[in-house]
Order: sequence, then structure tokens, then C-alpha cells
Amino acid sequence: MILVTEGKLPIIELEGVNQRYTLGGHTIDALNNINLSIFKEEFIMVMGPSGSGKSTLINVMAGLERPAAGTVRINQEELSTLSDRDLCQLRRHTLGFVFQFFNLHPVLNALENVELPMLISGLKRKYREPRALELLRLVNLENRKNHQPHELSGGEKQRVGIARSLANDPEVILADEPTGDLDSAIGNEIMTLLRSLNQTHKKTIVCVTHDEEMLKAGMRLIKMEDGYIISDSYL
Repeated sequence: MILVTEGKLPIIELEGVNQRYTLGGHTIDALNNINLSIFKEEFIMVMGPSGSGKSTLINVMAGLERPAAGTVRINQEELSTLSDRDLCQLRRHTLGFVFQFFNLHPVLNALENVELPMLISGLKRKYREPRALELLRLVNLENRKNHQPHELSGGEKQRVGIARSLANDPEVILADEPTGDLDSAIGNEIMTLLRSLNQTHKKTIVCVTHDEEMLKAGMRLIKMEDGYIISDSYL
């Protein structure tokens, strides 16, 4: 059934989703009967102990992993019905990703790292570079555009990562522990930036965290334990 809130259809929807892995002859249930709807302009925090299924949830809702059972939809497209090519296209233009360890290309400078998703999408350079500069300006890093990752601080690397996540103007930003490798002060700056993207630029944010201090940026909290959603409430 498609859930509707205030007349809106969900951007991302999971119904009866299970995911399991086999390790050393043992089966691990990483997700158990997940039912979840994410709507436009929400800022959702996903929290739980290590091994609770947070990152698996992000990977499944993004189509990076196919679930063992259940249905995942992005903008009403059922992912299991899509070819790998079509799934890649849908993901490329709907989702942006922010990672704990930044995942910047080490030999590219900040500008080139932000351009990379646009290059992969086939956008011509005359359009890529102005867009990348605009995004670096948005995260206050235009003056570091020619610096490679090893020349940037952790907070600067994450801001480049956020700029890169916006390259193809996605509807949804999926952030997996974006402050996990940063100190609390810089982590707060990153969460403030994500909150601005949500409030000012109307991006839907789904953010995995283990840090309760970061919850104040969000508007909805999903708590996970042993692969289950144990609570889902507005903050």
C-alpha cells in the first residue's frame, strides 16, 4: 500500500523489507520487516548501536543492496523492476551521498571532486565547472578549490563531500555517519550545514548517527536495534 501524508506520496518507501547476510556459516538478519516512508523536506535522523542495521538501511533504500525480501520504491519506481542501468540513472539524479570517511578522490582537487558526479553523468565541462564553483561557494570553500584532499582538514573534506553530493541536484541526501570522523565542534558545523540544505534548499535529509548531540539538527528520529525499527517519532 502507498502511504500518503498530507496528500504527499513518499520519496522513498520500504515495505516488509528484510536483509540478511551469511558469515562463517551463520545467518545474520540485518533488517527485519522494515516499513518506512520518507517524505519531501524531512530531516530524518537514524540512530542505534553498532550492528543495529543503520548503514544497511541506507544501502537498501538507496538501491545499493537488493533486499532479501520486501519492496523498495524511489518516487514510486519499484527498484526490483529496474535494470542496473536504469537503477543507476535513478539513483544518480535522485540521491546524493555523504560518507563518514569522505571518499574523495585523492589525486583530484576540491573542484574536480565536486565535478566528478557531473562528469559521470555526461555534463559538459563548460557547465560542470561553474556548477562546482557555485557548490564550493555554498559550503564556504571556494578559496580551497585547487587543494587536494591531503591539503584539507577533516571538516573541509566533509564540506567538499557535501558539495559533491549536491552536484546533480538530488532530491535526497543520504549521510552515513557524516560527523563520525570529526571532533564535536566541526561535527556541529557539518550538521548546521545539512540543516541549512534542508531548510533553505528544501533537500530531504536522511542522516545516520551514533551521537545524540547531533539529533538537534533533525526533525524526525528513527531508532534501530537488532535490525528492527523500535521507534519512529518527530523530535
